[in-house]
Amino acid sequence: MLCQFCNKRDATIHFTNVIGKNVEKIHICTICAEEKGFDHLKKSNIEKGDLLAGLMNLAAETSKGTSVSKRCPGCGRTYAAFRKSGKLGCSQCYDVFRVRLDQVLSSIHGDTKHKGKIPARQGAIVDLSRRITELQEELKKVIELEEYEQAAVIRDEIKMLRDKNESEGRPDV
Repeated sequence: MLCQFCNKRDATIHFTNVIGKNVEKIHICTICAEEKGFDHLKKSNIEKGDLLAGLMNLAAETSKGTSVSKRCPGCGRTYAAFRKSGKLGCSQCYDVFRVRLDQVLSSIHGDTKHKGKIPARQGAIVDLSRRITELQEELKKVIELEEYEQAAVIRDEIKMLRDKNESEGRPDV
C-alpha cells in the first residue's frame, strides 16, 4: 500500500482514528512521518499499558468534576495510578472508576457493551441474560411510574425466563 501523503513509497505506519462513528484510516511512510511530525509512530511495539494510560489521560481531560484522587476500597488504587500504569488493582476498581472507564471504552469502541459475535453454545444464555436485564430496567421504570399491574406482568415474565433457564440446567442469569 502506498503512502497517502507522497504516493511514492510503501506505507509502513498504519493507524486508525475513531471519533464517534467516524473511522479514518491513515497509511504513511517513515519519511513522510518524519516530515509531518509523526516520527514517534515508527515504533511498532507500543506497550498496551502506555496505550491505555494515554487513553485514560484523554478521558481525564474530557471529564469534569470527578476526583482523580478517589481510591478503590478494595486495593487502595487511585485513578491517577491507574492512568499511569494502565492497570486496575482489583475487581472493585471497575465499579469505583466505572464512569471514567465507560468514557474510555466509548471513545475506543463507540459503546460500552459488546455487540460482536457470540459463540454459538453461549448465544442462548447471552440472549436470555440481555432480555432479563432489559426487563429489569423496564420494571424499575414502571414501578417509578406506579404502574403496578404492568410491573407484575414484567416481574412474572422475568420469573418465567429464570425458571425456564434453570429447568434447562443453565447457569444463573
